[in-house]
Formats: sequence, C-alpha cells, structure tokens
Amino acid sequence: MTQFPAKDLTAHVSKMYRVALRIVGSPEAAQEVAQDACVRALQGAGQFDGRAALATWLHRITVNCAHDHLRKHRQAEGSRTDWDSEIMGMLAMLESTPAQRAEQSETYRLALKSIAALPEDCRSAFMLTQLDGYSYDEAAAIESLSRGTVASRVFRARKILMEQMSHHLAGESP
Repeated sequence: MTQFPAKDLTAHVSKMYRVALRIVGSPEAAQEVAQDACVRALQGAGQFDGRAALATWLHRITVNCAHDHLRKHRQAEGSRTDWDSEIMGMLAMLESTPAQRAEQSETYRLALKSIAALPEDCRSAFMLTQLDGYSYDEAAAIESLSRGTVASRVFRARKILMEQMSHHLAGESP
C-alpha cells in the first residue's frame, strides 16, 4: 500500500472544490462536499494503493461525496443551475459592449442550464473531459468505465447540447 502525505491532498483541494461545484451547483454545498471528501481521503489514506493516480483517486472520492450530498438534499435538482451568480461576474470583465455582454450572459446561462439538464452519465463524462480537462483515458479510470463508453457519452452530450443551442438560436423551444 502506498500512503500519501497530507500535503499532497492540499494540492488537490481547489480542483476537488470545482468538481463538487459542478455537481452540486452551490458554492456552500461544494465547500461542504470538498471538506467531506478531504476527510474521507484522509480516513482512507491507508487504502490508497497507488495503482491509480492520486488525482484520480481523490476525484472519485469527491464525486461520491457530491452524489451522497445530492441524495441527502433531493431539492438540489432545482438548484443545479445556481452557478450563475459567481461566474457571471467573470463575464462582466470581458471587453465588449453592453449588448454583447447581455447576449454572452444569456448564452452562458443557457449553456449551464443545458449542461445541468444532461443525463447524469453524459454530464459526468462531458464535465470531466470538456470542463475539467481530463483525457478520455483519465475520465474512464475515474468513472471505472471503458474509454469507448466515455467517448460515446461525451458524443451524446455534445449532440444534446448542440440540439438545444440550435433550437434556442432558432427561437424554438426544444
């Protein structure tokens, strides 16, 4: 068994928080989930065998904690798109006209809402590869799936998102 020092955990906390935020949707809940994940990782440090990368192992713990949180708080289904408030501040920094910023803000909100509405399996694969920057092989290891399954779920997620965005841009309701 390979045990990791606690200082290695601290290097991953911000990524654990971002993963939790994308799953639970609320900064407060994400902070709680990240803390729970850190506690679980420290408690299970003796079980870390080094077969997977530490980041992969911590990611899986964080995802499990986030799903536990969602199960405990079923009303989270309606709050998954509450991400807007913090992230929208970043869009305001873009150098663009007020009209462009309004359009970007609306498009960004639609994208977040569409991602949150994806089927869970597709959303997870999409977020890991497209938002968190994991390779398909890394995402497959994190999700305990084959690379092909991850690729097909990302493809399906992209297709769903493109259809929703196309309907929106055409002024139709999906």
